[in-house]
Amino acid sequence: MSDAADRPVPAASVLYQPDADTLDALVSALARRGRRLFLFVNGPIDAPIERLIGALPNVSIERSADNVGLGAGLNALVGSAGREGYSHLVLFDQDSAPDENLCEALMRRFEALDQPSRPLAALGPRLAPPAEGGYLPIRYWRRRPAAGLPPGVVDFLPTSGSLISLAAWRRVGPFRADYFIGGIDVEWGYRCWANGLASVVADDIVMAHRWGHARASEGGREPQILRQDDIRLYYYLRNAADGLRLAHMPARWKARQIATLTVQLPLLLASRRFSSRTFGLIRRAFVDGWRGRLGPAPDDLDAPG
Repeated sequence: MSDAADRPVPAASVLYQPDADTLDALVSALARRGRRLFLFVNGPIDAPIERLIGALPNVSIERSADNVGLGAGLNALVGSAGREGYSHLVLFDQDSAPDENLCEALMRRFEALDQPSRPLAALGPRLAPPAEGGYLPIRYWRRRPAAGLPPGVVDFLPTSGSLISLAAWRRVGPFRADYFIGGIDVEWGYRCWANGLASVVADDIVMAHRWGHARASEGGREPQILRQDDIRLYYYLRNAADGLRLAHMPARWKARQIATLTVQLPLLLASRRFSSRTFGLIRRAFVDGWRGRLGPAPDDLDAPG
């Protein structure tokens, strides 16, 4: 029997320095109907957050004293849900904005599309930016319709709002903890396809989502790479470089990634007046990624070596 038919579909989130009001909105929506919540506290949090999550009904809380990265937190949550006998789990960013019916709507659609000939790994809502803040819309890498594939197939899904099959997670393998943050959903999505498992976006099920950072100036349309701080830039570039080495990442992704970086990097350098620090960051990220030096960003990230 599915989670949807047996009990409310469980939900999970990794918490890293969350905003109290935004997190309260997320867990308040999810906690209704007696839903089981799985939270991973990734490093120290403030007392108001402790009180908020401690008062939640039907919650499982795991902790790490230090930041171990998004991938490790997600894997811990999926493992906990599996040990409690759940077959599916909906993953949310800590600032996601679902309504209380989203998880069940995703589960019903998942069951309708999942087929033995092409099982699903994950199904997610269409993410749309909120009206305020100038957040950029997410662009999905859609696949061409083909016989045997459900509508809405994509190469990969953003983590936030995605309902994943725990059987698929066990078959494909865990999320890349060594990526720490950035590109985790991309790599796992392609690994699913390499193992015969599809990912689908349900275009008629919509969830508001803040992707990346808000715009830096009123009316600005800065691309995402110009909105990121040095740490996020490092992870993005390093993990992209690592992906270029992986056999299960298709040639078309590699070609598109190289083309994207060819456009992005001159914009980044120009926006920072071609500073030696930015050149050093880019070089460090690509060298580390190409050599497979992953995990947390180095402590001496600002050094040009």
